[in-house]
Amino acid sequence: MMLRTRTFNCLRRESSLLPLRSLVARRLASQGTPATSLRSSRQPSKELGDVLADVIKTTGPISVAAYMRQCLTNPDSGYYINKDPFGVEGDFITSPEISQMFGEVVAIWCITEWMAQRRPQQIRLIELGPGRAALLRDMLKAFQSFVPFKSTIVDICLVEASPTLRTAQHSNLCDSAMRETGDGFSSITRYGLPIKWYTNLKEVPRDVTSFIIAHEFFDALPIHQFEHTQHGWREIMVDYSIPEGKTPLSLPGQTRSLDHKPKFNLTVLPYYTPSSKVGPESSSRYKKLPVNAKIEISPESWDVAKDLALRISEQRSPEFPTGSGAALVIDYGPAETIPVDTLRAIKGHHFVSPFEEPGTADLSADVDFTALKSVAEREGHVAVHGPVEQGDWLHALGIGARATVLANQQTTPEGKDRVAKEYHRLVERSGGAMGKIYKVMAFTPGETPTPVGFGGRVVEDDDQGIE
Repeated sequence: MMLRTRTFNCLRRESSLLPLRSLVARRLASQGTPATSLRSSRQPSKELGDVLADVIKTTGPISVAAYMRQCLTNPDSGYYINKDPFGVEGDFITSPEISQMFGEVVAIWCITEWMAQRRPQQIRLIELGPGRAALLRDMLKAFQSFVPFKSTIVDICLVEASPTLRTAQHSNLCDSAMRETGDGFSSITRYGLPIKWYTNLKEVPRDVTSFIIAHEFFDALPIHQFEHTQHGWREIMVDYSIPEGKTPLSLPGQTRSLDHKPKFNLTVLPYYTPSSKVGPESSSRYKKLPVNAKIEISPESWDVAKDLALRISEQRSPEFPTGSGAALVIDYGPAETIPVDTLRAIKGHHFVSPFEEPGTADLSADVDFTALKSVAEREGHVAVHGPVEQGDWLHALGIGARATVLANQQTTPEGKDRVAKEYHRLVERSGGAMGKIYKVMAFTPGETPTPVGFGGRVVEDDDQGIE
């Protein structure tokens, strides 16, 4: 545990770029930053790429984690800060945007897990990175058919750094006005439930049983990349150059800049950094890899996984000796292997280079589910189930039957065809489709029944002696 803690703190210091301000800064800034301030070093008209180039020119290459963090959440030019990237008019479409069936199935899972845990009388719903709140909207609608469950929900907490997306979430969920509070924002949902927004998971109260959803959240957390060289592990960093070449105005032997925009690229440092000395040594999975092997590590993901697990295991009582609550993680990545070279960018529903026009595309990387499981079990003291493929999980929760009901309710061939296409898009496994590449993992208290979707069955009240 000491090594894992030291690893995370070291990598978090190394990955930070420069101190940030505002509410977003409290979530995104890290310790141990260079003395130069990114905010003060830029002019309002300066593009993020120019700002990053200035920083690299001053301090040297930056980590991939620092680059990702600034591209996604820089207070002025970050991708998520001022943009709604979801849907047909955005850059990508997520499962909840495809069909209401996805949110309904997630809602059913929460209810079955609540039943398996002997029906805790007070629960809090937490969602990390809710997008436009399409998933939560469909979950809340589904809960209305299960009065015993919905009556136990005391409030909803959303963890969201983007003011633009926070506004979209409020519009999708609430009719009441949003009010600023001392620690975030609050309102009332259309179903009468109190809802609060926070910029950091650590700010969310821990006083009641929590059911936590993290759908496509971990893939956006910054990663570090390393390569195993003949001289040990070295960190892969982000550098830049200004392309030069001969022009008609060049003198013999002289070059002129053809494009003043900086061109970013990856480079392996020839010397070790604190991160490369500690990160790859944190697990036997990394230590045994041969020379020339590459790995990706996300300390921030470890920290979140630990927090989620502790929120479950710390809710102990005589009735719940191993804790109560659950966390459901749905994301993409390998089930067992270590992610390698998975940094990607999506813009306008197409893959583009992560290093073109920083701040204008969504950056993400594969989730290391094995690492999340290790942290949650060892430091969070919970049972971890999965990962399983999304298609299998959805079928186990009954999406096939739900699709049949919805299709039968349609009055036109077009409507029936739409439902069929939505269903197949969510569960299809061939050709790297969503049903296969997306994985589902759950954290539950130790010594509780295996959850539905992971090999378990619905636990009826009679099974537990509940009258």
